[in-house]
Amino acid sequence: MDKKKVRTFWSERARSSSSKLPCQETYVTFENDAELISMRAEIETKLVNSELRLTKNDVVVDLGAGNGRYSLFFAPKVQKVVAVEFTDEFASSIRKQAAASHINNIEVLNMSAEDFCRDDSADVVFVSMLLHYLDDEQYRRTVSNISRTLKRGGILFFFETVSLLDDEFFIDKFSEDLNADYTSLYRTAKQYADSFCEKGFALKEVFPVFEDGSVLNKRLETRLYCFIFERE
Repeated sequence: MDKKKVRTFWSERARSSSSKLPCQETYVTFENDAELISMRAEIETKLVNSELRLTKNDVVVDLGAGNGRYSLFFAPKVQKVVAVEFTDEFASSIRKQAAASHINNIEVLNMSAEDFCRDDSADVVFVSMLLHYLDDEQYRRTVSNISRTLKRGGILFFFETVSLLDDEFFIDKFSEDLNADYTSLYRTAKQYADSFCEKGFALKEVFPVFEDGSVLNKRLETRLYCFIFERE
């Protein structure tokens, strides 16, 4: 995985995505189809709201926070949000949006997800569409650091695109739709489950986000899944 390519890709997404588009990862999947982007964002947000029982005492880490959609969503519900985002443009956008909305409980860290670790500091770690942009070394570090960051009994919640094939598969090519080099490593749901269970997590739930036949299932070989783990 070429780390420079990934950073360049997301910097370009940050500069090119319209403020009307609700989330950068959905923008990548559906390009400029605003209706599909909004449909997916609404389903995901409802799912997060129903599955995550947040309290005013919670500290939430939003790992790979992107343009801050979820950080801003979580902030009024919790004690503090730590938004970790390696793209300069997105990190700056989160700060500006928080200031404009008079939100003062979001700490924005402009750094790579795999480098973030605060021992036993978080009640919830939230990740959306980050892990398939990490190579194996970055992924192992991220899993280990999430395990260290979450308190015992804490919740790890993440959305991730998984491979429906027998094994993982790697994409590294120029995308004509996105007009950019696109690099991703799509792991299977079992690989994700095994990785986190080996680091002291109990898998509580795993399921596809969209129903079979949904227009939001764009590719035959992948599906968007929701994973919920508890730190033992």
